[in-house]
Amino acid sequence: MIEGAVDFEIAPLLDALQGRQQIQLGSWTYWTGRIGSKSVVIARTEQGPINAAASTAFGIDRFHPAAIIDQGTAGAHNPDYDVFDIVLGAKVTDFSASKSDLARSPPAPHELRLGGHQLKSFTGFEGDAALLATARNTPYDKGKVQIGNIGSAYAFDRQIDFIRWVRQTYGTDSEDMESAYAAGVAAGMQIPFLAIRIISNSQLNHPKFEREAGTYCAQFVLRLVRSMK
Repeated sequence: MIEGAVDFEIAPLLDALQGRQQIQLGSWTYWTGRIGSKSVVIARTEQGPINAAASTAFGIDRFHPAAIIDQGTAGAHNPDYDVFDIVLGAKVTDFSASKSDLARSPPAPHELRLGGHQLKSFTGFEGDAALLATARNTPYDKGKVQIGNIGSAYAFDRQIDFIRWVRQTYGTDSEDMESAYAAGVAAGMQIPFLAIRIISNSQLNHPKFEREAGTYCAQFVLRLVRSMK
């Protein structure tokens, strides 16, 4: 299952989907079909943590995917990342925790009761090693392919001092609104997961949002899917 929050992030994938059929589950839309020899589900999650978590959970329950790729645009936290660089999520981290105090909040873990047994704490969710290895070898000519820590929060942060604090505190390289929440659901359901994001803007060196980044990321993921065995 391949996820994208908005139409322009999934358009190239839908164009490549053969025998496409649309399925509506509540507020969330899915398309089934084939890309090459592979059965694929494209999920339009919509934006934000509620949508990402619900769309992922319903998609797992309905389609039983072998793996999940969450992809789309992101803002940079790492000053060395340029617009159109691809970020492969070796780790995905929710940096939205808050506590009413005089100081900024420390990192707070998520807890999942895996398999209904003992609670396990997650300060972040690791990307699937096999998916990550395949993605690293996928050709890309619009920028660099980076291995990083993808951060998520329901925010579009433009304050440079806050971005620097998040990077220092959580070790994040980019930010989006969906990856960590989809990753948490995938972890709870024990489905291999990889977040792939493209830098569409950076308050540190390129504040303008570049919409075509969404197309480039989807095209990269399309090449990745076609190369998978």
